[in-house]
Formats: sequence, C-alpha cells, structure tokens
Amino acid sequence: MRKLSIVLITVFVFVFVFAGCGKKEVSGPEAPVTAEQVHTDGQYAARAYVESLLNGDKTLFLECYPDGFIDELNASAGVDVYEEYRKAVKYSGEFLGTSFVDYKDFIQQNGFDDQYMRSRINSVMAIPYEEIGIIRVEKISAYFVYDGEQVNTNFFVVVFEYQGSWYVIESISGKGEF
Repeated sequence: MRKLSIVLITVFVFVFVFAGCGKKEVSGPEAPVTAEQVHTDGQYAARAYVESLLNGDKTLFLECYPDGFIDELNASAGVDVYEEYRKAVKYSGEFLGTSFVDYKDFIQQNGFDDQYMRSRINSVMAIPYEEIGIIRVEKISAYFVYDGEQVNTNFFVVVFEYQGSWYVIESISGKGEF
C-alpha cells in the first residue's frame, strides 16, 4: 500500500509539474537519450525519464531505475506503474524531444533537505544509505509543436548516483526553479 501511495503521489507531482507549459523562444531539443547514456550522468537519467513518458518508450523508462525496482513496485502496487504514469501524462501537440538546462546539487545550501532525500531513497529503493552518492535536481526542457508553434515546458527531476550509475527517484514541482 505504501508503494502504491508513492506511485500515486509521484504521478500527481508529474502532472502538476507538467501543467506549467509556457510559450517562449526556445533553442530546441537535443538528440534523444540512448539506453547506453542513461546511467552515465544525471542529466541523461532525467532526460530519459521525461522522454520515456512523453514518447511511450517503456524500455527507456525501466533504465531510469535500479534493476528490478519497477518490477517490485508493479507487484506490490498491483498495477503497471509505467502505464499509470503514461495515463497521467496528457499533452496536446507533437512531442519533439528534450534538452538539459541546468542542475542544482540537492543540498541544504540550495534549500533542499539532502538527509531526508537520502533516507527516502534508502526506504523506497532499499539502497544502503551510505552508498548513495551525489543527489541533484536536473532541470529538463521538453519541446512540443502546438498550434504550429514550438513551445516548451520545464521538468525538475531528482536523480542520484549509486555505484557509479545515475538513477531517477522522482520529479518535483517548480520549487526547484533555477
């Protein structure tokens, strides 16, 4: 039940973050993230997460998490987590891709409670607290064509390093604005 609650909260936050789509001059998307890139840097894990939900790539979505985590979550929640996320993601227009904008370290000096997030990663993903490396908030822009005009919106995705690889823990609201 706890994991189902986590899934539902994460879906709600994702939809809330996505609701802030705004029109402005944008440079455009970068080349799509490949499965081989996902674990090499936090920006790729975050971009892969956003791209996978917007373009329907379940394989890429699974790469964003430690091996077996989504399978375990599916079993405990009794639903296909990826499909639940996809149902929550609604947008008009044509998805063009994503680009990395910036990141902030998830530390107290930047207004984040890093000890809480480490505990959360440990609790939710069963990763030993002391083995969790850097935690960051990655700002990712997603690009669309809507009514013939290119528009974008920003996503804020919390990623962390574990044993030399990067993974997603959650998306957050605009509190991570920078």
